[in-house]
Amino acid sequence: MKKRSSDLSAKILVIILALFIIVLCANVFYLSVTGKHLASHSDILAFSESIGGGQKVETLYAKRGTIYSSDGEIIASDVKKYKLIAILSDTRVTINNEPAYVVDKEATAKALAEILKGDYNTILKRLSHETAYQVELGSIGNNLSSLIRDKILELDLPGLEFEEMTSRNYRYGNFASYLIGYAKVDNEKDTKKIVGQMGLELTYDKTLSGSHGKKVYLVSSNQIILPNGVLSEEAAQPGNDLHLTIDTDIQTELDRQLQNVAEQMKIDKGTCAIMEAKTGRILAVSNFPSFDPNDRDIVNYIDLFFDEAVEPGSVMKAFVYANAINDGKLDTSKVYTSGKYEYKVNGKTIHTIRDHNTVGWGNISYQQGFYNSSNTAICYILTQMTNKESLLHDYKSLGFFKSSTIDSISSAAGVAGYEGTGNKDLEYITTGYGQGSTVTALQLLRATSVFANGGKTVEPTVIDKIVDGTTGETVYESVPQYSAQIFSESAVNEMKDLLDGVVNIKGSTGYTFHMDDIRLIGKTGTGQVASSQGGYQTNYYTRSFIGLAPYDDPEIIIAYWYQNGIAGNKVASEMVSAVVRTAINKLNLTDVQQVENKSYELDSYLNQGLQHVTQLLTQHQLSIIQIGNGTTVIDQYPKMTTLVPISSRVFVKTNGTEIIMPSMDGWSRKEVEAFASLAGIKIEFDGIGNVYSQSVAKGIVLDESMTIQVKAK
Repeated sequence: MKKRSSDLSAKILVIILALFIIVLCANVFYLSVTGKHLASHSDILAFSESIGGGQKVETLYAKRGTIYSSDGEIIASDVKKYKLIAILSDTRVTINNEPAYVVDKEATAKALAEILKGDYNTILKRLSHETAYQVELGSIGNNLSSLIRDKILELDLPGLEFEEMTSRNYRYGNFASYLIGYAKVDNEKDTKKIVGQMGLELTYDKTLSGSHGKKVYLVSSNQIILPNGVLSEEAAQPGNDLHLTIDTDIQTELDRQLQNVAEQMKIDKGTCAIMEAKTGRILAVSNFPSFDPNDRDIVNYIDLFFDEAVEPGSVMKAFVYANAINDGKLDTSKVYTSGKYEYKVNGKTIHTIRDHNTVGWGNISYQQGFYNSSNTAICYILTQMTNKESLLHDYKSLGFFKSSTIDSISSAAGVAGYEGTGNKDLEYITTGYGQGSTVTALQLLRATSVFANGGKTVEPTVIDKIVDGTTGETVYESVPQYSAQIFSESAVNEMKDLLDGVVNIKGSTGYTFHMDDIRLIGKTGTGQVASSQGGYQTNYYTRSFIGLAPYDDPEIIIAYWYQNGIAGNKVASEMVSAVVRTAINKLNLTDVQQVENKSYELDSYLNQGLQHVTQLLTQHQLSIIQIGNGTTVIDQYPKMTTLVPISSRVFVKTNGTEIIMPSMDGWSRKEVEAFASLAGIKIEFDGIGNVYSQSVAKGIVLDESMTIQVKAK
């Protein structure tokens, strides 16, 4: 009987809500046609005309689409803030001649001072202005959150109104920033419209923007909107959401590691990216120097990954060897004399190419020459074995020396130094060991994928899917794209063995990159950097690396280059090891979770009671982290539709303002950042891994002025 009564109450509530919506819509329609209010029959239009007013059209700006990471984290989103405006003129009245201005200035100032944490006398002084029609409250009345706005509206004090402002927020700051780019309000053309300026924000501006709506009001002679004066409204259509292939954990680790390399090795510029070997999904990409899209502290507007072509050095040898092995031209067990190679024209030495300070290693095999990164080995292969047309065809098939478009992002072509008029034979040779021609990091990443896909390259991608902002339906989904067969599987397997020797045989040039827990394979490179005065700079080089892991069936590919004047691979190898380990662990963890299926898909818990949400989630073995001492949920992390493993932490923000410091012992960096974002406090994170120490003890009441330090290991 009790259940039947409860069902009946629910049905009545639904009917009442439906009737309210119908009446509201009817009132808007009736008002737009007749100019009169449906309930009171007040002639709003006549009232507007009697005071010299008219109509005003307001643009309803569409919500810009959100940019997500592959693991469901918000990277870029619209943030709504509010500016408080106090109407002081007693001419501002409602249609029923009730005050729509500040009546009790003392009470209003007292209430606002308490909510805004401002000075009562300062606020009262502003509200007491004798001639102003309306006033603002300065900095304390700007950039207000929706929670603060709602608190002020609950006061039900006349004359307090809000102007909504929207800005673009980049939650993780300096995070794949050249890829993401930024968007901002176009102050010159439209002070409220957000427009993409750089990166994906610019490339997908139309997709993200949506379409604006409009609202028509009746206004007074001084363009103040009359109460109940809405004539018509056309809703805005939100922009579509971008879901990227970027993983937040891998990207965060790469950003941190590249910054460390920059600091320790004094690099001027560099870039690194890591990609899923079989699908082409770029898991992380980082540039140095970088910038924070929130601050737009940009030093260099060139995306080093897509658009900076460099002479990469000996990483190019891998593709020369692969071509010669594939064509049956090279037996790597064959012996040659290392040391130097003299390039001659008409019997005259034009250029001497040296190994190991001209000394070389004596008579060695081409296999050992690859391990030692011998330049003379390349010279003999190119001049005595390789079919030139075949190699140049393979260069282009691998994606070198030509522009390409990745998910609508155009990339630089680089320069094939062996092309053009005149004798270019020397440039053809030097290109084989990475000098005289230039390539991008994107091209290196794509080309290296040939060793993970049985002789085909996979096209890199950064867009996972695009989701309709209105319906939630997927309107585009990335599908792996492969090239035609470039090398045979047997040639690829032999090349994997050679790349394995470079990294995992002591004495080889890449042994610094050896990892005990993961069998990484790859090739190092050191290229000279051209001087603006001609020739090459002295003691200044491009350091590069291409790698795959694990050896037997590569899951990931990594490529980097950076420029500096300090030799040594130790710091860079630490970066590669950390990022490769993070990526493989993350990919394998995802696979395990999918197989075990011990997970729970979160719903939206907004506007639900905290007690109900807590009971629901704990039933599914989830740990609840409450933010605020309220009883209603107003925000959550992770968001709805996120699939989380059982025993995960779910953060729920309530409508209460008192926030208690929890114990963060064992929390991940992502969880710490989620708490900081929802709580509106600043947390500084030191170290990698899980939290073991926090500067503010559990149980302390937090406030916005605090900066909390946490340490992780």
